[in-house]
Amino acid sequence: MTFDRERDVVAYDRRAGGYERGPRGLLHREIARRVGVLAVSLVAGTPAPRILDVGCGSGALLRFVGALRPEARLAGVDPAPEMVRVASSSRLAVVQAVAESLPFEDGSFDLVVSSTSFSHWKDRDAGLRECRRVLVPRGALLLADVFTSRPLPTRVFGPGGAAASREAADAAIRAAGFAAPRWRPVFASVIQAAVATT
Repeated sequence: MTFDRERDVVAYDRRAGGYERGPRGLLHREIARRVGVLAVSLVAGTPAPRILDVGCGSGALLRFVGALRPEARLAGVDPAPEMVRVASSSRLAVVQAVAESLPFEDGSFDLVVSSTSFSHWKDRDAGLRECRRVLVPRGALLLADVFTSRPLPTRVFGPGGAAASREAADAAIRAAGFAAPRWRPVFASVIQAAVATT
C-alpha cells in the first residue's frame, strides 16, 4: 500500500470539526484518556513537565493531561491545518508540523507522546529521531498505536498507513537512540504502547 500524506491530511481536515463526536469519536476519546493516564504517570515526579503530542489531532489527549496536570506546559503538532485550528486554545500551543520535522529546539520536552498517529508518519525512522532530538536527557517517549505481529491496514481507525509490527517498532525506536522500549496494553489487544527513555 502506498502512503499519500497529502490525501491523509485532507481526510483529517474534513473530519476535524466532528472528530470527537459519534462512535468513532467516543473510541478516539477513550484511547486518548488511557494514553493520557499513562503519560501522566511517566512524568509523575517532574515538576511542571513539558509535554509534546506528535499528531495531536483535535487535542483530546493534551486537554486530558492538562486537566490532570494543570501546571504542565503542553504543546502539540499536527499536519492537518483544521486539526490545528480545532485543537488550538489559550492552554495548548499547537502548530502545523510533521513528526519528521519538529519545530522545536533540542531538549525542549520531558515527554513526547504520540497516540494513534505513528501509523500515519511518512518516515517513521526520521520521526523517531526527531522525537529523540527534542527530548531532554532521561526524557521519555510514549508511542501508542496499532502494533501487531504482522503488518495490517489501519482502515478501521481511519485513513493512513499500515500498522507496524512490535518487532519493527522496537528496532526503530532503539535505532533512533532510545533504550529498549517497555510495552503496555492500551485498548483491547489492538492499541499498544511503547515506552522508551533517552
